[in-house]
Amino acid sequence: MLKVNTNRFLEKRIQSNMDKSIEYKKTSKQRQDFKYDNKRKKNLEIQHQNQNIISQTIAELKLTNHSFILEIECNNSRHLPFLFQQAKGIGYYGVSFSDKPMDEIPLVQALKINEGHAEFINIKEGEKLNFESDFFDCCFTANTIYYWSDPLSTFKEIYRTLRLGGTFNLSFIEQKFGKDLPWTQTDFTFYTLNQIKTMYRIAGFGDLEVIQMTEEVMTKDGQHMVRPFIYISGRK
Repeated sequence: MLKVNTNRFLEKRIQSNMDKSIEYKKTSKQRQDFKYDNKRKKNLEIQHQNQNIISQTIAELKLTNHSFILEIECNNSRHLPFLFQQAKGIGYYGVSFSDKPMDEIPLVQALKINEGHAEFINIKEGEKLNFESDFFDCCFTANTIYYWSDPLSTFKEIYRTLRLGGTFNLSFIEQKFGKDLPWTQTDFTFYTLNQIKTMYRIAGFGDLEVIQMTEEVMTKDGQHMVRPFIYISGRK
């Protein structure tokens, strides 16, 4: 486990009100397993190519200072400098179902600027998250649910670790757009929007918000392609 923190962050967190409520602005605007196996390797390659979907997901979090944030399936740190620019004193915890070590250099640089705190934890998928209940202000994940063997169990664990009023924010490519892509024919499980909504509700989430977005990606032959994806948020 990699752990990076600053004393000033811890002092501010102690002084913060544990019962604070975080405001999330709603919008309907349309906007442009533990082993490091082949399935996980493919996941890392796709995440490297699709930083845009991650950055758009982070922007929609509407973070406030000193928020506690959980990311599920964090397999690289390229997006974290952008995350730490969103607010001061962020407490970030990244959970990965892979045993790949994290590159901490970009993160350390971001923490120096914004007085943040970060920890990375590798666990086996399906295990209980090693956090107390009612701990996080929000949780997010982008472009990862296709690889989870039991997503509903993960949804329930996320719900448990969120504080009252906290949100779980997920971005994914719908089944109708993802199932025919040449690199998704094996080791992928795509879902419809209704299936994702059902998992949210069974896990206990309410106030579901859905936003349609797009991202521009480059195909293997060097062509640019605009691909739609869904951002969904549910509140505890």
